[in-house]
Amino acid sequence: MGQAVLAEKRIGPGDRVSFRYRVLAEGGLVDASEQPVTIRVGEGRFPPSVEKALLGRREGDILSVWVPPGEHYGWYDPRKVQFIPVEKIPPQARPGETVFVQDELGVLHPARLARRDLRVAVVDFNHPLAGKPLRFDLEILRVEKASES
Repeated sequence: MGQAVLAEKRIGPGDRVSFRYRVLAEGGLVDASEQPVTIRVGEGRFPPSVEKALLGRREGDILSVWVPPGEHYGWYDPRKVQFIPVEKIPPQARPGETVFVQDELGVLHPARLARRDLRVAVVDFNHPLAGKPLRFDLEILRVEKASES
């Protein structure tokens, strides 16, 4: 009987799971939940690697999951590095800072200023975390079986 009760509380597809999380990249903390987050496993609110890692776990478990770039901000794309007229960049902006570049429709897009000279600025429109794996640390607080909800 004890084994059956434990098996019932293991997380399966469709179960509602409440947990706290932290997301880390090579530069340190990227995100953390201030309050517990509740998801239905399989609904796609978190990267597939995270949701898959929850399967078979139970309340009280603490786990770390590595998430590849393809599941969050994508792979680094060198085609997103562009040369633009230096006049489109604020004069006080320094390399490494985020600048907003206006497109032909007037929409502002964030980019990292990589370099500037007298006529041309090199800007990188890749997300700063593109191409980097992320580590999700989770603490499972509550499991509600799909049949209970």
